[in-house]
Order: sequence, then structure tokens, then C-alpha cells
Amino acid sequence: MLYSELFTAHLKQLKTGELSTAVEVLIEKAFAVSRTQFWIRKNQPIRDAGGLRKFRRYFRRLLADEPLAYILKEKEFFGEKFMVTPAVLIPRPETELLVEKTLDILGKKPARILDIGAGSGNISIVVALKSRARITAVEASGPAMRVLKKNIARFGMQERVRPLAADFFPKKTRSFHAIVANPPYLSRKDWDALPPGIKCFEPRTALLAGTEGTEALKKIVARAPEYLLPGGHLLLEIGQGQLRAVRAFLKAAGLKETEHVRDYRGIARVIIACR
Repeated sequence: MLYSELFTAHLKQLKTGELSTAVEVLIEKAFAVSRTQFWIRKNQPIRDAGGLRKFRRYFRRLLADEPLAYILKEKEFFGEKFMVTPAVLIPRPETELLVEKTLDILGKKPARILDIGAGSGNISIVVALKSRARITAVEASGPAMRVLKKNIARFGMQERVRPLAADFFPKKTRSFHAIVANPPYLSRKDWDALPPGIKCFEPRTALLAGTEGTEALKKIVARAPEYLLPGGHLLLEIGQGQLRAVRAFLKAAGLKETEHVRDYRGIARVIIACR
């Protein structure tokens, strides 16, 4: 069998709408070849039996709706590749908006940042790479914490990103220039409607907030003033249709909304407030 025949035969098995690049990427991973090498070899016979077994194993996982990022054990975010496992949420393009606004606010000034629910560490690490900030990355899940620590080491950010095991906020009150969070914001109705690739593989606790979907956001907003310096900012990623509710939480907490940002589909996705 030629590499091109392997590619074509498995491409036909994908469901309508799935990316053909997934097959190519799995071939590259299984046979440990670059994209350029794949196209050079496409009309050559496959002689790597071990690579062929790996590819077929990976492809079975893809057909079972497992996200490509978990099969590859990595996901690109803000131009950097992060290790991911089913213990952490797969970074998404919408969250890049949250990071962009955080970097805009920080500028070149040194700052202390709190990242709530850090997961893979994608937010904390990118902010550390592109600013002078020091980040406290809070994570409640033990398995997620292990991924977080591995990514911190992967990027050599041990001096700039401090992982901390806690639920939402550090037990000891500290003052931060900014608090950043991409918390769970799905309602039970949202959860029930998720496709299998998300619902069956990604961590439920990182997605489902509760009956309303705003439960985690409400907790974060209520306690944020205790941890923010005067003039400090709270930046939150929120779900579709949640802008009005979060505005009410901010008003009750004495925080002033300064901006909200819509994503590529026109959904209010990031809200920013100031103490």
C-alpha cells in the first residue's frame, strides 16, 4: 500500500464535515514524518509496519469521536503548542480573545496575575511569555495540576508561573493587578446538547457550571474584589447569552464594566471590569 492510498482510503471513512487534515496529521504522527516528508513519500510503498499499526490505532480513536488534540497529546494556542490530556479542557480560539485583552491591559508593566482554573496553563503561560507579569495559576483538579506543571516546565516558566492547588481562589488573600478566568459556563441544557467528542472526552467539571450556567461566574465575581488591587481588572470568558447576568453580578460586587468583546460569531465572549 502507498501512503497516498492509505490517506485516501481512510479519508473516505470520515463523517461529513470532518477535516481531511486529521488523517494527514495522524499519518505524520504515526510514521514520525513531517508534512513535507509525507508529500514526498505519498507515492512510495509503506514499509513501516509499526507505524501502520499506530496509525490504525489512532484512526480508530478518531472514528470513536475522540478529539484530535487528545490523540496527538497537544494543541496549538496563541502560536504555542501545549500538552493536553483528557484531564484538561482543549484550548479554543475564543480564549485567545481573553489573552489578547489581558496583554493589552498589562502592557509592559510588571504585574501580579491570578489565573483561576488554569487547566493546561495555556492562559498563564502565554501571558507570562508575552508580558512582564508573574502569574499564580490556580487549579483544583489533581490530574489537571500534573498537566499544568508539565507545561510550565515545557516552556521554562517555573520562575514566572506558580501553580497552586485551590478551588477558585487561594486560601490566603493576596492582592493582584488582574484576575483572569475561563471558568465552566455551560448550563445543564447546554451540556446535554454537546456533541460526543466534547461530552464524552473533555472534563465535565471544566465545562458544566450548574443548572443556570452562571454559577461559577457568580462565585468568581463575588470574591474578586477581595483579591484585586484598587484599579485592578477582572477578565472573564463567558457563555452565549450570559452578558446581562454577569453585568448584574459585577454591579452587586461593586465592580465597573469597562468593556466586553464579541467573538468571531458575534457572541459576547469576554467581559472586563475594574475595581
